[in-house]
Amino acid sequence: MPVIFLDIGGFKHLNDTKGHDAGDEALRAAAKALCGTLRSNDVIARLGGDEFAILLPEIGYEEAVEAGRKISVAVNDALRGLPPVKGSIGVARFEEIDRPFNAMLKAADGLMYEVKNSVRSRRFAVVNKADKKG
Repeated sequence: MPVIFLDIGGFKHLNDTKGHDAGDEALRAAAKALCGTLRSNDVIARLGGDEFAILLPEIGYEEAVEAGRKISVAVNDALRGLPPVKGSIGVARFEEIDRPFNAMLKAADGLMYEVKNSVRSRRFAVVNKADKKG
């Protein structure tokens, strides 16, 4: 099952410079973009301040990568006009259906950090990499 980890960075700076109402507005806009982009059977969870996990049941990895790209565009559009706000996406897919959720999430989170650390000039990016057992 594919898992997408979305980290929307820059909210501390946004909150510090424009106030918490602006940060809350940006989070609501991102959440609305997620809900408008995904299928009815996909599961979205807000994990923390600016982090979301998305489970994509019953689709393959390439479809999950495409979903990640659509999320990137939708969230980017929703956050347009908030220059300090940027984000990164990691997509991971496990072949084994019995892997624990926290292992899936950890893999997607790790991929997201690869993007975050290597693609500073882009607002959103997708790592096209499948998880391997081990």
